[in-house]
Amino acid sequence: MGKIFTGDGWIIKVHGNEHPPVHAHVLHPDGKAVIATDGSVVNSGVPAKVLAVAVQWMATNITVVDAEWTVMNNPRKR
Repeated sequence: MGKIFTGDGWIIKVHGNEHPPVHAHVLHPDGKAVIATDGSVVNSGVPAKVLAVAVQWMATNITVVDAEWTVMNNPRKR
C-alpha cells in the first residue's frame, strides 16, 4: 500500500503516520519531493520535468491522494 502512481523510474507514494497537510512523496533516483494537495511543493532534487508531471497528476487525482492518506494514516482503516 501507499504507492499511488508509477512514472518512468519514479513513484508517487503516501506514507503512514504522517503529519498534516495531506501530501504525497515523489521518489526519484536523483532526489525526492513532497507535494501537498494544496499545491505546495518542497523539492530536494527531483528533475523539473518529473516534478511537473507529478504536480499535474496530484492536481488531477486529489481524491486518490485523500483516500490513500485516510487509509495510511488511520490505524482503524488499515
